[in-house]
This record gives sequence, structure tokens and C-alpha cells, in this order.
Amino acid sequence: MEYPNIHLAKFIDRPNRFISHCRLVETGEVVTVHVKNTGRTTILQPGVTAALVHNHNPKRKTRYDLVAAKKYDRQWINIDSQAPNKVVKSGLESNYIHLPGIKTIKEVTPEVTYLDSRLDFGGKDDDGRPFFLEVKGVTLANQGIAAFPDAPTTRGLKHVQTLDRAIDDGYSAYLLFVIQMNNIQAMTIDRDIFNELAVEIGRAQDKGVHVIAYDCRVTPKTLELDQPVLFDLDQKFVSDGLPSSIG
Repeated sequence: MEYPNIHLAKFIDRPNRFISHCRLVETGEVVTVHVKNTGRTTILQPGVTAALVHNHNPKRKTRYDLVAAKKYDRQWINIDSQAPNKVVKSGLESNYIHLPGIKTIKEVTPEVTYLDSRLDFGGKDDDGRPFFLEVKGVTLANQGIAAFPDAPTTRGLKHVQTLDRAIDDGYSAYLLFVIQMNNIQAMTIDRDIFNELAVEIGRAQDKGVHVIAYDCRVTPKTLELDQPVLFDLDQKFVSDGLPSSIG
């Protein structure tokens, strides 16, 4: 996927989950920006280079969306929480994403309801067998290890439990982590943040839920799926120690 109208800026601060202040590189103007990720990311530290999408809608309170940042001034990380589903949809439809047990994906339907949950995708393989797939975007990483979540998520826990129940009803079920950066060796769950999720995922894997991960190629204006990444529940994740950007 590609963003239009990208402008580079220097991140200043983030008073709350929804907005930040940034200084445009080309003009020096300080602008109020919508942050397209309400999580407790540590990427947005004062002075980092950020990528902003200019929006021309006159009804909006903010003229820009913050979609990516350059951690340690070395690596671009996409933080747009809506982007993973977009690249996954394309990856499923083109069969770029390999789902274990499925040779060819023939049908993809976004936002499907199952039981009392809404899952990101439903679909069928070339033999007409149905599956469900839930997507989780990942922006937390340190020393080549990516982790989820950046805060406790009861919604994420419910999704895993729903996939578990889908197995009982004869569906194939997949949990897909989209790591919104590159150069990642392994993907895991941060047990220090939400051990209950790690336990539930382990149970779901034992039941037959497939847990997979892909990293991404990221530039200020693009996000593309790259390669499968090993998912390892036993991999220890060590935080980078940076504070959350939310004031």
C-alpha cells in the first residue's frame, strides 16, 4: 500500500492517545497531528523523524495523520493501525500469504461475524473449506524480536478464544501478526504486559489454531508484506526501556 501526500516532520510530543505535535521539516511549522495508533508505542520519542499524510478534508480538525516514524533515526516503522488489514487483504487475495493447510485461497471476505465476535477475515480454500483469520498489527520490537501487545487487550484475548471455538465447529483458524517493520528474527507475546494472552494462544495452538507472522518493508510512504517470521511463544522479550509517548 502507498500513502499520498507524505510530509516529513520532527515529533515533539503526544498530549493524548489521539493527537501529537510535530514540526514540518520543509517549513518549520508546528502542526497538530492525528496519530493513527492509540496504543502505548515507545517509538514516538521527541526529535524522531515522522511521516505525515496531508488530508485535504476541510471538515477535519487536524490536517495530518502520523503513519510512520524512524526509530533511532535508522529504521522506519509503520504505526498505522488500519494498514495491516489492508496489506493482508491484498496478500490473501494474491495468495502471497501462505496459510498452513491451504494450498490456494479462493474466497476472502473482510469483517465477518462469528458467534459474538467480529473477525477480520473469513474465506474458503480451493476445496470450499472455510476458515477465519484475525490480524494483529505489531509495532513493538527490540534487538530483532517483535512482541505483542503494547498494552493488555481483552479484545485480543476474546479473538483468540473465538478462533479456538471455531476449531470445534470445523473451521480452520489463523492468527496473523503483521510486524510493521523489517529485520525481525522472531515474534512473541510480551508476557510481562499480558501473560494471559500468551497462555490463551498456547491453548489455541494446541487445539489447532495456526499462529503465523510476517514482517514488512517500510518507507515513509509505503508498507508491503515481506517474509514469514518465526512465531515462538517461548521467546523472551526484553523491553527497550523507552517511555510511552502518551503524555
